[in-house]
Amino acid sequence: MTVQSFSDIAEYILQRRNEAGDSQESLALKLAEYDSLFENVDALTISRWERAKISPNLRRQVALIEYFNDQPQQLLCDAAFELKQLPSLDSFNKMIEQQFHYNHVMGAHPYISQDTVSFDKLCKQADEAEQMYGWIANYHSNLTKGREYWTQDFIKALAEVESTEVSFYLVNGILAGHIFIVKVSEDTFTKLSDNSLKDSQLTPDHLIDEYLPGCLYMLSTYLGGKHVTEDFLSQLLVTLAKTETNIAFGYKARSDIGVKLMDFLSGEVVSLGETLTEKMQGAKYQGKRRSFVSYKLNRQELISSSLFLNLTRSCV
Repeated sequence: MTVQSFSDIAEYILQRRNEAGDSQESLALKLAEYDSLFENVDALTISRWERAKISPNLRRQVALIEYFNDQPQQLLCDAAFELKQLPSLDSFNKMIEQQFHYNHVMGAHPYISQDTVSFDKLCKQADEAEQMYGWIANYHSNLTKGREYWTQDFIKALAEVESTEVSFYLVNGILAGHIFIVKVSEDTFTKLSDNSLKDSQLTPDHLIDEYLPGCLYMLSTYLGGKHVTEDFLSQLLVTLAKTETNIAFGYKARSDIGVKLMDFLSGEVVSLGETLTEKMQGAKYQGKRRSFVSYKLNRQELISSSLFLNLTRSCV
């Protein structure tokens, strides 16, 4: 079906149900078979949704739109589409503001003014990319205090795979942030998530074509200032949501800001790294510092997260 313009989820459900020739009762039964999210939905619930007496939660809205073979990110991210249950970004913005008042280990870049608002965004085809792969390798080794060692060649080999997504953020020629995402099979994703396959053991042979069903794994990221936050997060989230073949997203948070970001996205913790004793090392989780906290986020959960919807709607 062609994605049309709808004012809200009530209008969407009513129109799509009528187009499908379903009664409210038959739609309720079909939805219950389609996804367990709808197991307690009946004809009365459908009626109340269509009359805007109540609204399905965001997870159900995503599933409803996918049931009718539409793209949820296209509809829900339209600023003209009313989302009554969308929380504001106030708490997230407060966290970001606090984070960049700490030293650079916690988030703020040591050489860039936090008042800076302009930046250059480069992709992996940029002439400077190879040098920056070395910087990413150095960043990771420093972040992990030498517990994990990456090389420029390791990063470059993975970046050369077509499905790998890479973005660099530069302020006055200084690297102020980056995203490095690879696409892998579900089996490889599980092994990376539980650390039975270490990040440093990844090879180009582990990566798959972007159009094949699989999972996105954020191998490395750094956010060095408020000036790149919105674009950084918007690209990250849109990359994850842009195609249904992206089944899930994984990331090993190795810093406090990584843990906080994944908490805002409602990521599921799937494994924990070793316990660390030094105060500023690793990521703090449940009162202990860990070498990493491994997260998984399913695509539906991502698209229905308030962080994703707020950021993408603000960029429309």
